[in-house]
Amino acid sequence: MFKFCVMRIEKLMSVAIVTIGLIVSMNACKTSNGPIPLNHNQMQSSNIPINKLYQSLKEGSQDFTVTAGASQTIRGTRGTIITFNPWSFKDQSGAVISSGNIHIELTEALTPGQMIMNRVSTVTEANNLLQSGGCINIVATLNQQPVFANSYNISFKQPAPSELPMALFNGMVAADGAVTWSNDTSNTVAGTTNLNDPTGRDSLGSWYVFDSCTNFNWINCDYFYTAPDPKTDVKVVMPDGSYNDTTTSVIVIFPALNVVANMSTYNAATNTFSLGTPGYFIPVGTTIKVVIMGIKNNVHFFELKSNVTVTNGITINAAPSNTTLSNIQTILSGL
Repeated sequence: MFKFCVMRIEKLMSVAIVTIGLIVSMNACKTSNGPIPLNHNQMQSSNIPINKLYQSLKEGSQDFTVTAGASQTIRGTRGTIITFNPWSFKDQSGAVISSGNIHIELTEALTPGQMIMNRVSTVTEANNLLQSGGCINIVATLNQQPVFANSYNISFKQPAPSELPMALFNGMVAADGAVTWSNDTSNTVAGTTNLNDPTGRDSLGSWYVFDSCTNFNWINCDYFYTAPDPKTDVKVVMPDGSYNDTTTSVIVIFPALNVVANMSTYNAATNTFSLGTPGYFIPVGTTIKVVIMGIKNNVHFFELKSNVTVTNGITINAAPSNTTLSNIQTILSGL
């Protein structure tokens, strides 16, 4: 998917209207009998059932071709705008690539369901909760060799104007493919910018615009979210021990905040998943959804608990039902 700190500041960015065309923005751009934390690096094997499920759920990328040494803009099917300039690409030695066709693979995970399918949470390496404005993954190659980022810009479209400051967080991918985020907030903008879509698909809209993006891989538009005490752990009790950390994934969603947090602890003695440590606890009174999914004996199972109001010491009893992979994908796509 907590240490919480709310940032409410005056909007510092001036409104910019950008006409249709190619743009380069000038703004800042196995288990024990006790509770144990899930160790993703020890669960990397493709033979582990839950890893098989995530491999099946992972969405395919969108493919683009851009020319090194030129300014050009691409847009993902879910709305993300990426603008490259003549010096956006460099090779492994750090030299700017000024010619050739660069192959771009783009994955957009903007909603909680899309994040879950791509095994993305909105939690940092220091266990801070992030409210997301969307995250993407970029892979760039030239003649099938890796290409690295020098500087380019990303615009994340939002449903409405916002004065919440957002930063670009760099993703860290564990051996099993799970994505969490660094705590660096140096690339921060003060709020959304009004601009016309340079690809011509939309009229004036609200966007978080970053023009100092210096890496590819997973990138998240987020800010640190806070809430007052009291907070509490959330526990999900499975029907029996076969629903364990190798077969099952339990995820908490904050629908109003675009937040996704994995249950990070499993207790084999009680067949219970939980947030586990105080840094992950949830404010009492929060409305959440809980996704329970997995695979046992090559049979998929799933359960969605909707509109759950968190109470102090809350315990949720899970009762997942067998289902199909396509049904899981359909439900997650709607979250």
